[in-house]
Amino acid sequence: HDNQIVFGTANGMTISTGLEYGPDNEANTGGQWIQNGGTANNTTVTGGGLQRVNTGGSVSDTVISAGGGQSLQGQAVNTTLNGGEQWVHEGGIATGTVINEKGWQAIKSGAVATDTVVNTGAEGGPDAENGDTGQTVYGDAVRTTINKNGRQIVAAEGTANTTVVYAGGDQTVHGHALDTTLNGGYQYVHNGGTASGTVVNSDGWQIIKEGGLADFTTVNQKGKLQVNAGGTATNVTLKQGGALVTSTAATVLGSNRLGNFTVENGKADGVVLESGGRLDVLEGHSAWKTLVDDGGTLAVSAGGKATGVTMTSGGALIADSGATVE
Repeated sequence: HDNQIVFGTANGMTISTGLEYGPDNEANTGGQWIQNGGTANNTTVTGGGLQRVNTGGSVSDTVISAGGGQSLQGQAVNTTLNGGEQWVHEGGIATGTVINEKGWQAIKSGAVATDTVVNTGAEGGPDAENGDTGQTVYGDAVRTTINKNGRQIVAAEGTANTTVVYAGGDQTVHGHALDTTLNGGYQYVHNGGTASGTVVNSDGWQIIKEGGLADFTTVNQKGKLQVNAGGTATNVTLKQGGALVTSTAATVLGSNRLGNFTVENGKADGVVLESGGRLDVLEGHSAWKTLVDDGGTLAVSAGGKATGVTMTSGGALIADSGATVE
C-alpha cells in the first residue's frame, strides 16, 4: 500500500490511496499517516484517499472530496469536507471543520469538535434520519453553526453546546443540547433527549416529542415551541408574540406575559395563545383562564372543557360537538 509517514512537516500533498478496506476501518494501512509531532498543511484528499492523524500529530487546511476521509486522533484545524468524511476518534480534536454537500463528520465518544460549520445533512427533509451526511455527535460538539440544509444529530451519548441553527437547518437531539439558539432553524428533541437553555427566535421552532425534555426554553417574538403529547417543557419563558403549540396530553410549565402558566395532568391554566399558538383540550381534560389572542387557536374536543376563555380579535375557537366552553 502506498503511504507517506510524516514525522516532520508535509505541505501541499495530494492523497488518493489508503481506504482499501473502506471508510473508517482500522485495517487500512495506506495513505498519509501523521505521527506524534508531525504536521501536514494544505493536503488534498481525493476519492479512496486517507489522511490519518495519530495522537500528537496535527494537520491544517485539509480538503477532502467525495470518497476520501480523515481519521483523527490528534488535531485538525480548518478541514473542508467537499463530500468527504472526517472521523474524530477518542482524544481527537477537530476545529473549524466546514461540512459541505454530502460531507460527513462523525464525532466519536471522547472526541471533540469545535467551531464546525454544517452546510449539509437536512436535504432529506425535516427530521429525516439520513445520518450519513452532516454532523453526527457521539462525543462533544461546541459552537457549531448549522446553516440552510445543515443537520446536526446528537446521539444519546453525545452533547452539543452553544449551537446556532439558521433557517433551513436543524438539530436532532437524542442526547443533550445546551444553549442552542434557533435563528429560524428547528430543534427536534426526541424520546430520552434533553435540551436546556434553548432560545427560539423569529421563525425558529423547537419540537419536543414524546419522552423528550426541554428546560429553560425562551420563546421570542415569532418563535414557536411545540410540545407533543408525552413531551415535557419546564421553566419556559414565552415572550409576547411567541407561539406555544401543545395539548393537555403534554407537560408545559413556565411564564408568559400574564404570569405563570401550567399544562399538566390533563389541566391547562393561564395559557396565552397568539401568533400561531394552539392548545388542544382533549376528552376528559380542561383549560382554565385561556387568552386566545391574534393568531391563536383554542380547540376543545368532545368531552373537554374550557372555562374562563378570553377571545380577542383574530383569535379562533374550535369547539367540537359535546365540548364545553364557558
